[in-house]
Amino acid sequence: MKWGKYMSDEKDMLLKVLLVDDEPFIRKGLAALIDWEAEGFVIAGEAQNGCEAVLRLSEEDYQLVISDIRMPDMSGIELVEEVKTRKISDAKFVLLSGFYDFQYAKSAILYGCSDYVLKPIQREELLNVLRRIQKKIREEAGGRRDKSIFEKAYLDRNLLALIWGKYDEINLRYAKEKLELKGRIKYIHLEISLLDERFLSLSEEKKRVLHRQLYNYAALLFKRLSNHVIFGVTKEGECYDIGIIYSELMPDKKNMTDEEWLDWILKELRERMGFEITAFLGGWVSKLEDIAYSYREAAMARSFCFYKIPKKDIKKEPAQGAGKKAIQNKNQQDEYLRKELDALIHGIETGDKEFIKENAGELYRKMMDKGLDSKLIGMNIQYYVYRLLGLAYEIENDINQEEVMQYIQEEVFSSGMPWINEVKFRKFAEDYSEYLLQLRQNSARGIMNLIEAEIEANYSDNLSLRSMGEKYYLNSVYLGQIFKKRYGCCFKDYINGVRLRKAAELLLRTEEKVYEIAEKVGYKNTEYFINKFESTYGVTPARFRKRNCEAEKISV
Repeated sequence: MKWGKYMSDEKDMLLKVLLVDDEPFIRKGLAALIDWEAEGFVIAGEAQNGCEAVLRLSEEDYQLVISDIRMPDMSGIELVEEVKTRKISDAKFVLLSGFYDFQYAKSAILYGCSDYVLKPIQREELLNVLRRIQKKIREEAGGRRDKSIFEKAYLDRNLLALIWGKYDEINLRYAKEKLELKGRIKYIHLEISLLDERFLSLSEEKKRVLHRQLYNYAALLFKRLSNHVIFGVTKEGECYDIGIIYSELMPDKKNMTDEEWLDWILKELRERMGFEITAFLGGWVSKLEDIAYSYREAAMARSFCFYKIPKKDIKKEPAQGAGKKAIQNKNQQDEYLRKELDALIHGIETGDKEFIKENAGELYRKMMDKGLDSKLIGMNIQYYVYRLLGLAYEIENDINQEEVMQYIQEEVFSSGMPWINEVKFRKFAEDYSEYLLQLRQNSARGIMNLIEAEIEANYSDNLSLRSMGEKYYLNSVYLGQIFKKRYGCCFKDYINGVRLRKAAELLLRTEEKVYEIAEKVGYKNTEYFINKFESTYGVTPARFRKRNCEAEKISV
């Protein structure tokens, strides 16, 4: 049976039935007795004894179990008791018996069995039982579904905060409770490919329906790990994506390698969707707090390359001359873009603001031209980014390349897509040109004296690299680099050092309370101030004041 029947509205979803009987002909007879699908059910599995049934119920969700009472190893009553006691499944149970036994019936009811049917099974009796159970399941499912939808939406909000790097401890704690994480993790971006012309030709409404189906299919494939699937992570641009918080646990459950698991999920989704599905992978991180780094790498990969083109899309033998023409066109496109890129890079390097202003937008439009080969576009974006990184390195050999690359990632790929529009593309080119200019200006280091003086005078204000950079016309990344080189610490740590030094002076020279001093030197949170002070001076502010006062008395 195809999954499409599971993917419609819940009221039309077929309820999955597990048949349990040690006699194969009984199971076959039950399956043939009625039109199960017409009644809203589907025979989704069979087991020949209670032990096998427990295993199947632990691996897959069933809504109804129809089981014989008398079976070897584990009876039907024992099966119900085992499942309910260990909370293996919420499935309803119907027990079958060749004779009526009051004690059996009493035990069945005690353990939550929904019904007790005598053999030989009568068609009408079975239909009545199924309809009663179906009604009860639908009523219960309505409340559970509302609760489940709310809980998943809340989880997704917490996961998105982590993925976008804008999370707090509440987000992190809740996400960790709901995910099954083992070992390293990474972010995987899956989307319906925009290179699939059949998909592109559809209406926006139909695309959105298919987008939701992609999410639903993935959630079904993940089964009890469906919390790891997030709908619509990419914030801007035309993208029909889902995100996966991938754990090393996932391939282990299927006895696969990472590559085999990815091939499996793509194959399953492509077959069920009927469209090309593309995957982009971020790098491994050791903890959930760092998933934003993996997400950024996946976003870069989305721009730089494509995962795999299915063999069905590769023509075996092009018509005579067609292959040569295609290669020629691709080479022409490559040359066409590379010349334009080199010219823009030269303009950025020389600080030619007019050239950047006049040509950056036009180049963006050419790069986004749908007539160009998409893989070629990704390769040229990669060429552009790494050429810019190389320019900075040529100017200053001991530059922190990781910081520059992080700056490029944040400015370009933070939304999940590179340069959503030509305005952002041009602005990035202008900003980076200014950054290179500042690298060359040795006099820029002289500004550090002014910044140092300003920190001494205004240490209690909300100072930041960005605000200092704007005031002194320095790129914030470059300012951070020369600041660390000069003082041996980052900007934030330097300001904390100044504030704590000023606080120590106030503790010794005034009788102001600790919370007043904390506020005076720029700390809004007194507890945070006390912790920072203790980590620097080895004692709390109160103990610091008392110790120094006692030392003064002794010296007198």
